[in-house]
Amino acid sequence: MPLALLAAGPILAAPLSGELEGDVSAGYDSNPAQSHEATGLAFARYVFAAVQPIGLGGADVSLGASGFYTDYEAANDNYRFALNADWSGTWPDDSGVMTLSAAVAAYRDALVPADARNEAALTLRYERILTARDSLNLTAEIRQLAYIYPSLPWAGRPGSGPSLPAASQSGRARGGLAVRRTDLLSGLGIDVTHAWSPTLTSVLSAAITRCNSPVPVDAYVRSGAGFQIRAEPAVDWSLELGLGWSRTAYDRAPQQQERVDNELAAGLTLRRTIDQAALFCSLDWINSQSTIATRAFRQQVTQCGLSWSF
Repeated sequence: MPLALLAAGPILAAPLSGELEGDVSAGYDSNPAQSHEATGLAFARYVFAAVQPIGLGGADVSLGASGFYTDYEAANDNYRFALNADWSGTWPDDSGVMTLSAAVAAYRDALVPADARNEAALTLRYERILTARDSLNLTAEIRQLAYIYPSLPWAGRPGSGPSLPAASQSGRARGGLAVRRTDLLSGLGIDVTHAWSPTLTSVLSAAITRCNSPVPVDAYVRSGAGFQIRAEPAVDWSLELGLGWSRTAYDRAPQQQERVDNELAAGLTLRRTIDQAALFCSLDWINSQSTIATRAFRQQVTQCGLSWSF
């Protein structure tokens, strides 16, 4: 949402103090559709996020907008745009900060049309400083995914909802009946941050998500854990390494279609800060194995770009 529009709102009691961030990058994705038969594509990616605090009866409230546009080779682009409102408050004893967020989003995908959807979400976060070196974050979320096009079960990227090709607008594909569906995700997450030194920090995280779908075969339970370490080996330089594991069980599928996906992921990012901007390069890797061989995939994404904030 443009900051100029927020400035015109009658509820503002203070001058604009918003933040705007963005980045532009280019790279290569070995398997953007996350399919068993991978086809790599080069891409350019544009990302932005804007946040504007507002005065509303003394409450700590902010409005925000964020999004990205990925320009793949040929007509394979995807984009996402989201609007959110956040309310934050501290416990009476100042032991932590509670934040309630409401958000809506639109995601469109020319490469994997079955993933195109509208989203609505409510998220509750609790942040607490435990010691001078440790902090705790707890998250609970409910998210509705309203898919735009009819599709067969398991049509889409494994990461965004269970991978047959998307159905045509007529509602049929490969002789089966495709349906339009709305899924409901509910999840809980926890992460603990520890500062080993002023220049070395680690984050240990765990999460579980339940997807309820009107198409039983698309319902699943996903559990996962991750570890991230961030180091600053020199002034204006930072290095981030992330490792992750997840298990997705489609536990309502018929026994003859039993499916469990186990995914390993790793990421590495090098960043060089220059005033309010930064140059970065990253490498991300995913290896997903499935009890249904045609659902397994591998993916490597490399990109370099420029980010800024003001």
